[in-house]
Amino acid sequence: MIYFVDDMNMPEVDAYGTVQPHTLIRQHMDYQHWYDRQKLSLKDIHNCMFVSAMNPTSGAFTIEPRLQRHFYVFALSFPGSDALYQIYYSILSQHLSQPLNKFPLTVINTADLILQLAIGMHSKLATTFLPTAVKFHYVWNLRDLDNVFQGMLFATGDCVRSSSQLVRLWMHEASRVYGDKMVDKKDIETFNKMLVENIKKVFAAGVFEEMPESEYMNKPLIYCHFVESVGDPKYMKMPDWSTLHRVLSDTMTSYNEIVASMNLVLFEDAMSHICRINRIMEAPRGNALLVGVGGSGKQSLSR
Repeated sequence: MIYFVDDMNMPEVDAYGTVQPHTLIRQHMDYQHWYDRQKLSLKDIHNCMFVSAMNPTSGAFTIEPRLQRHFYVFALSFPGSDALYQIYYSILSQHLSQPLNKFPLTVINTADLILQLAIGMHSKLATTFLPTAVKFHYVWNLRDLDNVFQGMLFATGDCVRSSSQLVRLWMHEASRVYGDKMVDKKDIETFNKMLVENIKKVFAAGVFEEMPESEYMNKPLIYCHFVESVGDPKYMKMPDWSTLHRVLSDTMTSYNEIVASMNLVLFEDAMSHICRINRIMEAPRGNALLVGVGGSGKQSLSR
């Protein structure tokens, strides 16, 4: 059996200078046994290995030498731009080139542009929005890039028929992954400005043919899985608010016929949140935490 211990340096050091979880791990690594707390008998546990990871941004940054001596230590730094390009270009280009997805050739050839936009935006965000005591969740890592490209992999050729539509899809995924973390109006405005500036900067380099802003900047910027029908999920662009309102109203009517009546007012923010929740729930291992005061509609939107 292999135990993976994540964030090994995070447990608190007690008043005696020891870390109790570390002591338990070391006991097994030294003697291959633990004690049963109920029966007070010895339990021998064999054929176990430990793999651990340490958090580089918080915690004690060091662990007890008596425990560390059992491990081979490897330092893994954040991948550089070239490494990130190779990783995510392989993922995106394979999806776009898949015959079953039916992407046109112009979209397939836009993969390089999307990589330039995604990596440039991630690097800029990491240096602009730094974590503070209030905004402690402003931590940007590979999970964020993973989530951006995971969202793009929802799309098929039915959703994206041109290069500008692929850029628009990337803007939506970046807004969901990065923009939804912003906690105040100023940060949201700064993020939206950075998003547009990043696109213009990549086009200004002259490597890619520039697109008119009207092709990727028109609102609303919403993609969801129920544009055509709720029963047959396809990740598509929502053309306008009225279409989204009609689809959700029909769905709520069907819901009220089967379950208890729910009278939800479908204003624009509520509809946007429903699409965000739907996107997360459709993702593999998708989890969402809705934060808000009581009575703000968290339960109703989730249902």
